[in-house]
Amino acid sequence: MTPNVHRRLLGCARGAVAAGVLLGGIVAPREASAQSSGMSNEMRAEYLFRQGEKKFDSGQYTEACNDFSESLRLGPKLGTLLNLALCHETVGKTATAWSEYHHGAAWAAQNGQKDRHDFALQHAVALENKLPRVLLQLPRESAIASVDVDGEPLPDSRWYLPVFLDPGEHTVSLSAPGKQRGSVKFRVTNSPTEQLVNVPALSDDVALAPPPKPAPVPPSDPDPDRTRRLVGIVLLASGGASLALGLTFGILAVDKRDEIGARCTGNRCTAEGAQVYRDAQTNAAISTVSTVLGIGAGAVGGWLLFTSQPKATGPATRAFVAPRAGGAELAVGGVF
Repeated sequence: MTPNVHRRLLGCARGAVAAGVLLGGIVAPREASAQSSGMSNEMRAEYLFRQGEKKFDSGQYTEACNDFSESLRLGPKLGTLLNLALCHETVGKTATAWSEYHHGAAWAAQNGQKDRHDFALQHAVALENKLPRVLLQLPRESAIASVDVDGEPLPDSRWYLPVFLDPGEHTVSLSAPGKQRGSVKFRVTNSPTEQLVNVPALSDDVALAPPPKPAPVPPSDPDPDRTRRLVGIVLLASGGASLALGLTFGILAVDKRDEIGARCTGNRCTAEGAQVYRDAQTNAAISTVSTVLGIGAGAVGGWLLFTSQPKATGPATRAFVAPRAGGAELAVGGVF
């Protein structure tokens, strides 16, 4: 039986509305007239159905499918659905036609229309060996929130099952928490073999990523010249110790000089006198060096203390050289 005969059989018994429209002459020869006539959705659906019949008979299958589809949207009828399925089968949209045939068979079974039920079921079974099937290879790295095929949501129960699609270009889109929405375009060939579509992992969504933590700011030193003052105090203490050492060896050098006495006459000294003289010279040299180092260290330490910034709070430290019997000593004092 040819598609035209099938289509005419499916278009029978559409009801009194169709007869009224045709007999009353309301149907205009052009679609533009129908749109301007103010007819209801049901009347317009009947008009589009008749237009689809004419286009199908004249071989304008794509335009006929569009008219049948719009007619079904405006006025759902089983005859329109089965005509649309036949039209889609004719233009090669096998997966769409197969789904529509199954819906039509169930609808016809509920209405008790055995002829239409058998017709739809026979066509659906005949198409099953021709259906291109696609298996989506979804990424496993993150939890997937949704999968869309050609803009239509795919139930999660079917994500990992074969998807039957018409031959041609298609798009699968994914979304996941914290990820950018991704999509992949692929082409389905007119073949019943299984086709794998690999969907790559989604990229991180920069807009949703938490901002980087700011680098920790080192605490400001409440006493920036603390080290400077400590060095100054150490130098002052070292200078005081060197001065004390210099004074000690200076006193020893004087004592040794006094011991020479009669041991040396002019430039001639006894052996014991020569030794005492050498000891006096050594003590004098040590005293001189220690004194010079002590003065230098004390001067530098005093300069560091004098030029450092004082603490805002806390004890104030002062260093000074105090005279004492037999020499001088370094004293460090604090005001609390």
